Amino acid sequence: MNPTLPVKTLHGTSWQSLCEDYDNARVAVEEAANAISKIEFNSRDYIGEGWRNAVEERAAIFKKLDEVREYLMTHAEHLS
Repeated sequence: MNPTLPVKTLHGTSWQSLCEDYDNARVAVEEAANAISKIEFNSRDYIGEGWRNAVEERAAIFKKLDEVREYLMTHAEHLS
């Protein structure tokens, strides 16, 4: 991913503030992924094709969270 990154200007938000905000958001995404991973997840809770679908959906959610985390890390690294 190549996100559009902010440019430092005299009248813009301080870089320190932006860096802290992006880093705080990254931590929140990591905590969300951790909380989701702690949810009891097993095939006994699904019927038929439901389990296979649930596994694919769960993997897709973790992939999306990882993409968001990378987006936030890219910004935080750019700003630091």
